[in-house]
Amino acid sequence: MPNQTSPEEASKRRSRGRPSPEQAAALRESFLGAALQSFLDNGYAATSIEAIARDAGVAKITIYRQFENKEALFREVVHRAVSSARDTMQATLVRPGADERQVLLDLIERMYLGATEPKTLALLRLVIAEAVRFPELAKSLYAENSYVLAPVVEYLAEAHRSGRLHVPSPELAAVQLSTLAFGGVRFFISKPLAGPEERRVWAEGIVDLVMRGLSPVPPNVPGQAEASSD
Repeated sequence: MPNQTSPEEASKRRSRGRPSPEQAAALRESFLGAALQSFLDNGYAATSIEAIARDAGVAKITIYRQFENKEALFREVVHRAVSSARDTMQATLVRPGADERQVLLDLIERMYLGATEPKTLALLRLVIAEAVRFPELAKSLYAENSYVLAPVVEYLAEAHRSGRLHVPSPELAAVQLSTLAFGGVRFFISKPLAGPEERRVWAEGIVDLVMRGLSPVPPNVPGQAEASSD
């Protein structure tokens, strides 16, 4: 007489063969965390999906089911690293009726904090170091920059339409503002600012620098036409 399997045993077998959504999410978190650490510790070239799987305690096929190669996995690691920065900026900008100067101050501080978060900064350094050998990494980072800055572009575009700010090219202005906030290469080669007071001074200096250029042009100001034509 053939062995009969109870419904409970069948359920257990299925659970072992096919992880539940919760188990799948936990496995994904495990190998993405291991991937980030491996990229940071070993560099892009020396990292392999086999080693990541071993470090995470998962089968290689678990990773390959979701990412076709190492480049795709790296893009996801970068995306996750910068997504929180985008969410933070979005929360800063959605403040109906807020003073533009204060919004920009908070935004610049959050941009700075996002870019100088240790693991994000380490990833940026890695991409720069590997850009010559792996130019596709630089392209993926550039695409992520556009994703991160999208809320800023939307905010500047809306402020321009409503006349609160003068931003005829919000995409360009967002990139310029973020570059000032990040400090260019300064924080790649030196220590980050030491605490909230230094960050606020840094942000205030940037806002004071750009507000004149972003402020709406008053209509019919004597001499304005002559000055703008020089």
